[in-house]
Amino acid sequence: MSGDSPRTLVSRASVIWGVVGGIVHAGVATLLWNYWFDNLGEMLTVKPLNGSYIILGMFLLGFVPVLFYVGEGVIAPGIVVAVCLLVSVVGSWLTTPVRAPAAVPTPFALYILFWVGVVVLAGLAGGVEYRRIHRATG
Repeated sequence: MSGDSPRTLVSRASVIWGVVGGIVHAGVATLLWNYWFDNLGEMLTVKPLNGSYIILGMFLLGFVPVLFYVGEGVIAPGIVVAVCLLVSVVGSWLTTPVRAPAAVPTPFALYILFWVGVVVLAGLAGGVEYRRIHRATG
C-alpha cells in the first residue's frame, strides 16, 4: 500500500493482519483461561456451543482492533481491548489466592464471557476516533 493511496477498513492487508491479531489474542487468552479455569479443549468436547462462543470472542477481541488499526490507522479499539484485558488479568491474578466460588466469575472470565460488549465498545470508540480524524483532515 503506497503512502498516497486512501486507506479502507476492509482490505486484504487489514483482514490478514486482523486474523493474525485474532489468533495471537486467542492464543494468549486460551493460555490464561486454561490457567484459571478448566481446559478449553475439554470444554469444546463437553459443551461445544459454550466453547465455540468463548473461542469466537477470544478471536474477535484481537481481530477488531487490528482491523481498525491497519485499515484506518485508528488506535482507540486497541486501547479499549488492551485496557480491558489488562484490568481483567490483574484483577483475576489478585483474586486467585482467594478462589471465589464457581458462581462468582473472576474479572478475566467476565472479560471473555462478555466479549460482545467489549467488541461493541471498541467499535464505537473506533468510529468516534475515525470521525474525529476525518473531520480534522476535511
